[in-house]
Amino acid sequence: MNEVKNYSKEEQLIAVDILLLAFSSDPFQRYLMPDPSIFFKNSTIWFNNAASQSISTKSLFGTEDYSGVALWFPPDYVVEFDAIGETLQDLPQNSQKNIFQYFNELQENRPKDAWYLEYAGVDPSKQSLGVGSALLKNSLHKIDNLHQPAYLESSNPRNMSLYERHGFETVTKIQFGDGPPMHTMYREAR
Repeated sequence: MNEVKNYSKEEQLIAVDILLLAFSSDPFQRYLMPDPSIFFKNSTIWFNNAASQSISTKSLFGTEDYSGVALWFPPDYVVEFDAIGETLQDLPQNSQKNIFQYFNELQENRPKDAWYLEYAGVDPSKQSLGVGSALLKNSLHKIDNLHQPAYLESSNPRNMSLYERHGFETVTKIQFGDGPPMHTMYREAR
């Protein structure tokens, strides 16, 4: 099995590419960016923004063969979103009200004292081979050594059982308008 390691600044673009592949069919990411050109342009900005900050906290984990990444933030970390401001104008006009409701609700539900998994993604050609489990097992082992909780949001029904197998429980289901259901999930400190 692939070893999991901390990704460095030099591997940031690789992490972004993995996330682009992994999220190309994600229900929420595509709800935000249904046009393929906008998806690739703006998701690149979003993933770069998050990866850069995650690397700065030494919490961007990925596989050695570059098949998957888990992008975490430590407790009390305030994620900066200034870099994605320019992309908000490209959100679908007919869904903007609902999208901003999602953003507000997600921000309000996120516990500040927990590790936050903003993105976890596996190259579609490597899915169902245990890559996601290896990433979670490695990340959660480090979090468990600190005796801290973990939190994530999932809009992909396929991923729910993976997170549940690793101790996450659904807290709330968020849905606005014709957007996909988003589940907030929490894992107690161990």
